[in-house]
Amino acid sequence: MVDKSNFDWKKYLVECMQSTEYCCLATVDKNGVWSNPVYFSWDEKFNLYFISQPHTRHMRNLEKDSRIAISIYNTAQSTFGDVAGIQLDGDAHILNDRQEVEKAYNTYYGRKYPETAENPKKDKDVYINNPEWIFVKVVLEHIYYFDTRFFDEERQEVPQKIFKK
Repeated sequence: MVDKSNFDWKKYLVECMQSTEYCCLATVDKNGVWSNPVYFSWDEKFNLYFISQPHTRHMRNLEKDSRIAISIYNTAQSTFGDVAGIQLDGDAHILNDRQEVEKAYNTYYGRKYPETAENPKKDKDVYINNPEWIFVKVVLEHIYYFDTRFFDEERQEVPQKIFKK
């Protein structure tokens, strides 16, 4: 077992997030839980960002209840090899402020994706002040890290000092 007090949480969280383009988010409404895959990015504080359209079920859910849970993992991992993944929960903020939207845009479209090692820069005007696309920032409450290389089959709660400043 690894000494968790000296574990390089940031390194392995970033490694896991860089291994995939998608995360799966879960939202809730009066009819129950809804899950949906989305492209994502993150900033230096591990706030997550995604973009979506307002008519989707997950966005309608978030307008009423900002609680969100997200899973991040590479689906190409072998069943018989080591496995790593992240589960997290937090509060989703639908961004309206132009400065916040621009930061979200730069973070989201500044990410280099694993398949191409390129970032898919898009015309900023298409996504800023466009009611068809909404950026969401997820401020995390908890992060759990699962990695059989270090922790066998036990997920670990990441210390909040790693992502809450």
